[in-house]
Amino acid sequence: MCFGRFLIVKKDAGFTLVEVIVSLVVAGILGAMLVAFMGSTVMSSANPVVLTENGTYLTSIMEKMTSDYNFQMSRAAKNNWSPSTGMSYFVANVGAEGTSQSHYTDGSHLYTVLENHKVSFTSGNPSSETTDATGKIYKITIQYRGLSATAFFTE
Repeated sequence: MCFGRFLIVKKDAGFTLVEVIVSLVVAGILGAMLVAFMGSTVMSSANPVVLTENGTYLTSIMEKMTSDYNFQMSRAAKNNWSPSTGMSYFVANVGAEGTSQSHYTDGSHLYTVLENHKVSFTSGNPSSETTDATGKIYKITIQYRGLSATAFFTE
């Protein structure tokens, strides 16, 4: 087109401001949906790793506890003490029920003693467990970050 001495040329290349804004809004909505959908999956994918790590540490605590039990019982035999004396040292190291302990850890990983008492088992089918102050079997249950483990130790 020519209007007098001026030539007006209309260019059809590029995007208008409205088209850019609409594209950004649509991309934002799709991005929010993607984050909502994938975010929970990505976050929960670490749960098995954390549970495995906590379970491994709980097993380590129980192994150290069993090692201490073996040490205390052999120490009692070596010094001609009664088995109950060796067991009393071990039970003191484990700690009282309901307390947080770090005796078998590095101090930064506390575990909770849920049970630390003598038990006995009834005969019959099925057998049942009862608390018995005169028994010779100790039931020790500990908990570490939501996981628990139980072990039985005899005099």
